[in-house]
Amino acid sequence: MAITTSYSLKQVQRRLLKSKVMGCLREEDRKKASIEITHRLCSHPVWQDARVVSLYSSLPSEPDTSDIFRLAKASKKKVLFPKVVGKQLLFFEVEKKEDLEKNFMGIMEPKASCIEVLSQDMDLILVPGIGFDRQGQRLGRGLGLYDRCLSTLPSKVCRIGLYFSFQEIHKIYTEPHDQRLDLIITEKELIRVVLRS
Repeated sequence: MAITTSYSLKQVQRRLLKSKVMGCLREEDRKKASIEITHRLCSHPVWQDARVVSLYSSLPSEPDTSDIFRLAKASKKKVLFPKVVGKQLLFFEVEKKEDLEKNFMGIMEPKASCIEVLSQDMDLILVPGIGFDRQGQRLGRGLGLYDRCLSTLPSKVCRIGLYFSFQEIHKIYTEPHDQRLDLIITEKELIRVVLRS
């Protein structure tokens, strides 16, 4: 009899959520929801007070972050984007969208000409994912890059996940290395995660 592990349960959840996104997400709905998510984020004091923020280039299945980048630059924030180097994420300052290029996974990331910034210097990091629960757990893309990164960040760095409301599930199966979010923002609400001892 096969032993069911948290890892295999997460793989099942990941497959189900990916198929759900494909079935639920129309481009017009994505655009409308992304506007609401951007408004909720940029209206929040944590965002408004942050001077150094880390964004990411969204995939077509994720809330669009392009307006967040534009608004961050307009408010004179230093904007970082992650770059996959080996099995870790390094962060680089990005001044304009032309500073980004596709990596081996087809995700836009900083060009070699961008200047590296220590992750400890950021105030806020946006974290992608394909699902979340109300305990702040997220289901990522499956490589563990963000979990490794988040485990090294100081507690002052606010971790925010952007999701469509239909990506919520009751409980995400976790492994010891999984890292929680501080805030989750959907087109319908802002969820502040309260960690219980």
